[in-house]
Amino acid sequence: MKLQYTATLPTDLSTRYILVDSTALIHAAYSDEFLKLLTDIVGAGCTLFTIPSVVYEYSRSADTPAKLKQRLEFIKELKIAVLNRVEEEIEKHSIFLVAYNRTFNKRNPGPSYTDSLLCAMAYRFKHMQPLILSANHKDIPQSIFDRTELITIDISGGLQNEALYEFSESKFSKLLEELEKT
Repeated sequence: MKLQYTATLPTDLSTRYILVDSTALIHAAYSDEFLKLLTDIVGAGCTLFTIPSVVYEYSRSADTPAKLKQRLEFIKELKIAVLNRVEEEIEKHSIFLVAYNRTFNKRNPGPSYTDSLLCAMAYRFKHMQPLILSANHKDIPQSIFDRTELITIDISGGLQNEALYEFSESKFSKLLEELEKT
């Protein structure tokens, strides 16, 4: 078996929204089983969306126009909607970024730009309870997000772990209380 996850995952996600990170796109490009899982999740009714910097990260290694087109088509085939004007949304929710950045320390000095934006979008759309699909586990702090699923992928004998993360209002509230004390 080259893929391990909860067997009911596609059905469990049928009404959910998932913010897709570039790691998931890369892993889907190298694992037919993981690609099938994503296709099954979409087929069950789940909506996938992402942000422009994920599209860039995924497509930046294309070294020919044909490869670039192929990568962009891959995103379309998975029916992933790309959110625009992400930075404008962040300004409206700056308290999240203050709290989010506070969760990092000298051992882990901070997340990538893209992962910061994905987490901010999860906060922005928290009323829709989106999940983040990412293998960048250090960039999605457990002090704000719950890990709800772990998907292990065998790619050419190397194990990769994608995870689904969900914004936790209760964890975030506790973090805000701590910030107010400082």
